[in-house]
Amino acid sequence: MKKVASMIKVGVTNLGKIYPHPWFALFFLSLAVCELILLAFHPNSFWHNHSLVWYETLTLVVLSVLTWASVSWILWWLLSLCRSAAWGKTRSVMLVSLLAICLSGGLLFYVCSWVFFWRTGAFLDGESLIFGGSNLLMMSHYLWQAEQISLVLAALVCLTGIFLAVYGFKRFKRVPKSLPQDWSSAKIGRRTVFLTVELVFVLVLISSLNQNSLRATVEWWKHAGPDCDYELQTRLNPVLTLTVKSAMQVWQNGELDGELTVEESGPPRSTVYKVKQSLVDSKDRYSVIFIAIEALRNDVVLLEHQGQEVMPHLNQLARQGMNFTRSYAQSTHSNYADPCLFSSLYPLRTTGHHYYSRTDPWPKVMLYDVLKQYGYATAIYSSQNETWGHMDAILESPDLDVFFDSRSYEGATQVADKDVGFARYAREAHIAGKLDDAITMERAIDWISEQEKKQQPFVLCMNLQSSHFPYELPPGQAGPFQPATIDFPASFVSYPKDKIPVMQNAYYNSLHYIDEQIGKLVTYLDAHHLREKTILVLAGDQGEAFYENGFPTHAGPPFEPTLRTALVIDAPDKKAAQTIDYLTQAIDIVPTICGLLGIPVHPCFQGIDVLSSERPEEDQRLAFVHCQSSIGKSDAVISGTGWKLIHNREKGTTSLYNLNDDPGETTNVLQEQPEIAQQLAGLLQQWRRQQLLYYQNPASYGLYYPPRTPKVSVDSERKLVEVQHD
Repeated sequence: MKKVASMIKVGVTNLGKIYPHPWFALFFLSLAVCELILLAFHPNSFWHNHSLVWYETLTLVVLSVLTWASVSWILWWLLSLCRSAAWGKTRSVMLVSLLAICLSGGLLFYVCSWVFFWRTGAFLDGESLIFGGSNLLMMSHYLWQAEQISLVLAALVCLTGIFLAVYGFKRFKRVPKSLPQDWSSAKIGRRTVFLTVELVFVLVLISSLNQNSLRATVEWWKHAGPDCDYELQTRLNPVLTLTVKSAMQVWQNGELDGELTVEESGPPRSTVYKVKQSLVDSKDRYSVIFIAIEALRNDVVLLEHQGQEVMPHLNQLARQGMNFTRSYAQSTHSNYADPCLFSSLYPLRTTGHHYYSRTDPWPKVMLYDVLKQYGYATAIYSSQNETWGHMDAILESPDLDVFFDSRSYEGATQVADKDVGFARYAREAHIAGKLDDAITMERAIDWISEQEKKQQPFVLCMNLQSSHFPYELPPGQAGPFQPATIDFPASFVSYPKDKIPVMQNAYYNSLHYIDEQIGKLVTYLDAHHLREKTILVLAGDQGEAFYENGFPTHAGPPFEPTLRTALVIDAPDKKAAQTIDYLTQAIDIVPTICGLLGIPVHPCFQGIDVLSSERPEEDQRLAFVHCQSSIGKSDAVISGTGWKLIHNREKGTTSLYNLNDDPGETTNVLQEQPEIAQQLAGLLQQWRRQQLLYYQNPASYGLYYPPRTPKVSVDSERKLVEVQHD
């Protein structure tokens, strides 16, 4: 027993040597242990990753402990600098202020990262912080709506940081000069280097336990390493995720080698877009109303719930017009998905998160840019704040007569009806809240009335937002589907699964309210005899999930509920009522509208006219998806024959689904269909490479329009069909 006790004492003593001070050892080792215990209670942590073997799990545990040991030395070094400083009143105030800001910010990040992990299974990374910072006011608005407990917690954390800064500074000034520690930067530097060597040594040693050679160790990192890499970058602890993931993102944001060939490039920018003068002079031109509806799933069209139709006016348009049953968004999150609807451009531009800018050098041509050349009046009326993700930078155009969004309105926003706190600020500043869709529709109808008086054709692009989580309705509006009261903890990324029916009712109520606004528009068009000369387009910007694949709402992985959207086009006297099963993607809508108007498709558009007789055969047709959010970094390709391949770039995993036999995407058939998987993976890689090479190379976007959508070759087409029918 004495020998065992002696060994434990030696072990504890040696363990303490990796920390600069016994109190630091107690605090940071306890913190690491508490984190590891807390992770064990979460189902989406490395403890429950069965693909890890024991030495990989042990590696992650050691990394977690050594991470906090490194943090302790960084803090010790900062304290040594403070210790050697001469205290003056002004300097003391500045130092306390700096400590308060750093501690509050650090604690706030740490707590928020854990809250985010507990909701999503991943800690916050640098890209998430940048996105949140660039949309700070709207993020605060969302927190006020759905995360008020988190806001209170954040305030308490900030107050705690300020208290610790003041208290710690006072205590630190009383530390005796005879403190039995070497404060010299030299020793601290040596210890930091030694700790780094220890870290590398532990990694190599543990990874070699089952390999016995350096070559085998390298092979282990190549083959077994991806699992550890994912855990390390995503869900080991907030500090590692922020540092390692951010470093990896910077490294991965480098340019690709090579350049596009002439065959891969789009049409030359020297191509002159020829306007049909006969259409400009015609008095028989159709107007266009293109309405993007937030989170409108495909299966809501013609849906009856609790004995009545969820969207009766939309259903009427679907019955008398064209109902597209296989329409896909280009992304699962709005800041990528929405601009695709009006620009006919894929969202993939960089390997990291892309923020649109008014100085972007590459070409863009919006639907209203084309129709302006034909004498159309042009307008955007949106219920959302279009600065979200800097979408306004790509949507704005000199050819727009009106750009109206929530910032343009001078009254109360829909969700800012409580005249207190942040809600008052949101209402008065007009920077955060979405508008009541009734207000947006009223303003849009007023604008249509102005064009009617001038007898001018128009193109109106709209975005209706009531159906965005948390599916809020204006005061006094309850909705027909009950129960729908969200009186339980619910956030964008998680809510109790037993409350799914309540959330669905709230979602259907919000869509029913939007449908009422559509009814007002249709009634106006009928009453003023504009309906027979107006093409109505209604499309979901992306879908909405209710835990069908393990995720709620949207912005996550590209599964069918968040990706497959409603698309209804009513074109009186141009197309008969029909259901269209042809594979369609969001970027196809604008070219299809041009086709209905008899207007040439602009060479900048990456989509196609899916009603054209020259469209690709179903067996050659592909749709591509790109997601780059904090909770979903994936690409996907869907084939016209019903195959869907998803590549998760974070985990480095690929899955294959046969949507014809498995529409719920419950069975990954990657191993059973290796030829299909290989072909689709190659096409997805080709598409991604073309997009990135185009946008990183000035010679490409300076001379050519964006590359076209890849198609399945004849040989590949034959293989896809043969394997599918086995």
